[in-house]
Amino acid sequence: MKSIVSKLLPKQISAFWDVISYAVSQSLPPIVLDHPDIMNRILSSCLSGETEVWAEYTKDGEGNNRFECISLTQFIYDNCSDTRNLLVYCLYGYQRIDDSSWGQIIVAISKYAIEKKCIQIIAYTNIPHMIDMANKLGGDTSYTFVSFDVIKTAQLLNGLGEV
Repeated sequence: MKSIVSKLLPKQISAFWDVISYAVSQSLPPIVLDHPDIMNRILSSCLSGETEVWAEYTKDGEGNNRFECISLTQFIYDNCSDTRNLLVYCLYGYQRIDDSSWGQIIVAISKYAIEKKCIQIIAYTNIPHMIDMANKLGGDTSYTFVSFDVIKTAQLLNGLGEV
């Protein structure tokens, strides 16, 4: 059965929020920290259109949707370089997704990024299979994402001579 990839409308996001929120909670990017209201904030961002929700799904014989993958994307604009990119905020497969399906998702998101005048699609991941897939699809995985907890770092480096 061939899957369909589509960007969901606000009404669809509301209708399927239980399914979507599970996927999001399992795949939040490393830039997100615990916040008691995080899922409501994400829902609000999705409903306002600031964050887009993509679904890969199949339809059974009775017309019911079977979700295979959920992805959230956001536009990121870098003022210094005057560059607009599309960030894959999170990506989650409900079960093992075959390589052709991942390719189908990237093609759909790429077409959208081109339409919206983006230069690149960017993402965070620490999943070896996703890194391999990005390499196979021509992505640049040579960078390392680095983050510092500012409070812990300030405490550790207080005085800087102790490093």
